[in-house]
Amino acid sequence: MMLSNLVLKAGELGLTLQNSDGSMPAGHNGPYEDPETPVRNTAHWLFLFATLYEKTNNPHWKEAGDKAIDYLMSPEARHFGKTFYCRDKTGKDSCNGLVGQAWVIEALVKASEVFNREDSYQLAEDVFLLHPWDKHTGLWQRVEIDGKILSFDGTFNHQLWFAAAGALLHKNDEIQNQVKAFIRKVASRVQLYPNGVIFHNSPMGSSFNYAFRGPSSFFNEVCSRLTKKKRWDKLYSKSVGYHAFNLYAFAILKQAFPNETIWHTMGFKHLITAHRSDQFKKDLENSEFGFGYHYNVSGIETAYAVETFFKDKAEAKLWLERQFKMTYIDPSRSLARGVVDVNTALVRIYEAARFAEDYDVQIG
Repeated sequence: MMLSNLVLKAGELGLTLQNSDGSMPAGHNGPYEDPETPVRNTAHWLFLFATLYEKTNNPHWKEAGDKAIDYLMSPEARHFGKTFYCRDKTGKDSCNGLVGQAWVIEALVKASEVFNREDSYQLAEDVFLLHPWDKHTGLWQRVEIDGKILSFDGTFNHQLWFAAAGALLHKNDEIQNQVKAFIRKVASRVQLYPNGVIFHNSPMGSSFNYAFRGPSSFFNEVCSRLTKKKRWDKLYSKSVGYHAFNLYAFAILKQAFPNETIWHTMGFKHLITAHRSDQFKKDLENSEFGFGYHYNVSGIETAYAVETFFKDKAEAKLWLERQFKMTYIDPSRSLARGVVDVNTALVRIYEAARFAEDYDVQIG
């Protein structure tokens, strides 16, 4: 079955799921069981609807996309007119760190290009720029939905995905320069396990960069790194399950900034080939809480990275087939078997909409 057909069938299912206000069914962030608002999944569906309209020019994709944009612009999605309201979990931020915002920005930029909605692009840019960026560390701070400035997002993949979203905002030189600085200061120094897998709690950038923020900031960062190191062994399985999620964001950055030095470093070559070992493939299938294939869609994400960095259609096809072997139910629900968050799983096929090539995948 052609990959493009799976994307199409999922989109057709999505049309039947859209609510009258343009929102889509909310998930609960997979195994984390964090109740989410419709914002995340509406953004993912918007990206999918936009891609299908781009390819078919069928007006029902535009109608669904416009409704999704209108929802994301509504007070329901932005209660205070600041960042997007992504989750409702006691003890956690409602913005879902940087990554919750990145997913919406990603979709709004795509929609602006396809549907000729300048207001969609402008909203994406405005929300991105709400987040303070520190030139010394190369990191962004979180911003709560009421506009309150929070601490740096301490999760590497969140910072990475926010950078990838910023890379799409190509009209703004300030944002582009921030993203390139992040690549050089943080992404190029990510901590790896010996096999090239990215450590989930990787410290970000040189600890000395934090000294420019004052002695207390430097001290806190040193203590934080010592604490994170204690979880090195415990977090390996989770790190494997998130490795391809990182690779996918790196691929977006590569498309935007093909001439950055990072792509030619030994460290990056190590992490971009970690997926090729037999042990990695076994570890991925056994990744805790289904992070590998049943929450993150590592087969799709690895395939996109392979297509981007190696131009290898055969290897990309094999990774797609690994994904669908684990999660396929039918053409409309190719990522839904065995998952704990069906609403989110249904739409993560949107990640397959970015491929430059189509693939005839063997299922079953």
